[in-house]
Amino acid sequence: MKFLKYLLLFILIVIVGGFTYVAFQPSDYDVSRSKIIKAPLATVFNTVNEMKTWERWGPWHDEDSTIVVTYGDITSGVGAYNSWTSKDGPGNMKTINVVPNELIEQKMQFEEFEPSDVIWKFKETEKGTEVTWQMKEDKAPFIFKMFAAFTGGWDGMLGTMEEKGLNNLEGVVLEEVALANSFRVDEVKPVELEGKKFIGYFQKTSTDASHEEMTKLFMEYMPKAGIYAAQKGLKQGDYIPGSVYIKWDEKTKEAEFYIGLLLNKTLKPADGMKVVSIPEGKGIMVSKFGNYGNGDREAHEKIAEYVKGNNLEVNNNLVWELYMNDPMTVKPQDIQTDIYYILK
Repeated sequence: MKFLKYLLLFILIVIVGGFTYVAFQPSDYDVSRSKIIKAPLATVFNTVNEMKTWERWGPWHDEDSTIVVTYGDITSGVGAYNSWTSKDGPGNMKTINVVPNELIEQKMQFEEFEPSDVIWKFKETEKGTEVTWQMKEDKAPFIFKMFAAFTGGWDGMLGTMEEKGLNNLEGVVLEEVALANSFRVDEVKPVELEGKKFIGYFQKTSTDASHEEMTKLFMEYMPKAGIYAAQKGLKQGDYIPGSVYIKWDEKTKEAEFYIGLLLNKTLKPADGMKVVSIPEGKGIMVSKFGNYGNGDREAHEKIAEYVKGNNLEVNNNLVWELYMNDPMTVKPQDIQTDIYYILK
């Protein structure tokens, strides 16, 4: 009986001591971890910014297979929202501020407790993209303090989770990079060309222009052409975004082309636009699938092999590309570019 009395007293002392220990632990925390990922800044940023990717790299999914995530109408950028249920209770997260390729600020809430701050910072370095995951709160609930106290403190508990999450994030990002760089080129096939009109903005560059330079031109003029078409009442199917090359001289390093729209419906060109006539006749085409800039050379080489193998001649001063789907709605490896040559 005396032994039981002392045992109960000992347990009581341990409990009181434990609660006292937890009570004196700091209620505020600010824990962060950083990692350099050898991938483009935009790829790392976009992966974190899109909440639907978190199920692939979030460290908590490795520890709790019962987590069920529900997404709001917006899943990336300001206003992005998700909620979840798990064995440890429900929670939710909302993105409240975004600076593209630099910063993401979020509020994360567990059950009915006050939300904590989640901050992501991104910086381009010589070795890759440095991404920092930060969690902070001024007044953490007692239950969270207890978890932290017996798992190495705030830094030990949250820092370990951040490290694991960043490692998982790296794996997902590198997988995305590999997919983004992949492409496939279909077989070349003959086609009957209809006479059509193309309206576009004239460009003159070097054949050695970098992918970044070309992307900048297309990002400036393609939306401009699309907005003009929409303002004039054209709808999807009335035109196809594309580009028409009228000169590509490897000797002089000169390239001349138009960025704009192949019309299926009559439309006068806007100021600064020119009309290019696509004649009817016989041609050849090939479909390339993959990010813009990836596989382009291989696609044109495949056409050159087809031309040579079939004793054909083509007009190299009128070559056009049509961008058949929206790169924002399909996977990188499914972005379709159709390339056309006219036979002489």
